[in-house]
Amino acid sequence: MPTLAPETLSAEFRRCLTAVGFDAAAAVELAGIFLDNTLAGVPSHGVNRFPRFIAQVRAGHVDPTAQPERGLSLGALERWSGNGGAGPLAARRMMTRATELAGTHGVGVVALANTNHWMRGGTFAYEAAERGFFAICWTNTIALMPPWGAVTPTIGNNPLVVAVPGEPVTLVDMAMSLYSYGALERQRLAGRQLEADGGYDLDGHLTRDPAAIEASRRLLPAGLWKGSSLAIVLDMAAALMSGGLATVAITEDRPEESLISQVFLAVDLGRLVDSAERDATLARIRDHITGSTPVDPARPVRLPGHELAERIARQRRDGIEVDDAIWARIRAL
Repeated sequence: MPTLAPETLSAEFRRCLTAVGFDAAAAVELAGIFLDNTLAGVPSHGVNRFPRFIAQVRAGHVDPTAQPERGLSLGALERWSGNGGAGPLAARRMMTRATELAGTHGVGVVALANTNHWMRGGTFAYEAAERGFFAICWTNTIALMPPWGAVTPTIGNNPLVVAVPGEPVTLVDMAMSLYSYGALERQRLAGRQLEADGGYDLDGHLTRDPAAIEASRRLLPAGLWKGSSLAIVLDMAAALMSGGLATVAITEDRPEESLISQVFLAVDLGRLVDSAERDATLARIRDHITGSTPVDPARPVRLPGHELAERIARQRRDGIEVDDAIWARIRAL
């Protein structure tokens, strides 16, 4: 497994993106997003996903020249179309637009139709939180998971992201399945079992084997029936607010997952609380939670997203381990 300097990986990303039709500025920005996701410890939505993204561009499912377009404005709420362009670029622009609306109205909401996979939604909510905004975003997906009590995958795992500003930013980025397919892939490539039962094998037995769950396509919803229910309403909200496709249409009417629907929300917390009060409130919450007695003394209690900066710094310093097969596919593109 090669260990690569971030600059080496970024250069390969830019080379491939330019070759499939992205202009120089878009290639640099997209390469940065794929690199940052990898540095954040999410290669399933970074380097591992990159060959598939290039294949989608070549197949015509992602238009490298498309730009988002606003269709409706209702003050603090806007509806946009991604026009089939690159999902990460559209997502960043829409979250930025939500913060602009929040700067004017206190709150901003952007609903986006006809877009593509955003790779890692936490990237964009985190950026908004760094600018002082409370951020929420979610997306629907192709049908990937059975609803609670069923065997057939008919609902998406519809990731939901919440980011709270502060030092550090608190970030939750979760699929509605207990383990996303990206997490299953990471564990399988590393030769590891899951920490908990993540789904069912082909015989209908709960399992921690990521490959068995990938084969059965029977993911276990996060929170069991609760995660299943939340996945359904997130899909409904994204489709209705954006005027775009729901999971059923994405699954049945599209040749591959594309033209999905997303929602981005930002709140200007500076309108509600000054920075000193915000930091004091967050510090008390953090200290109360991290003061809990850990089950394993070697693994102290932490808040979601608080280890992100350290992980990124470590990989920038030590290099990024990339799966041999993934690296060979990228070099061959």
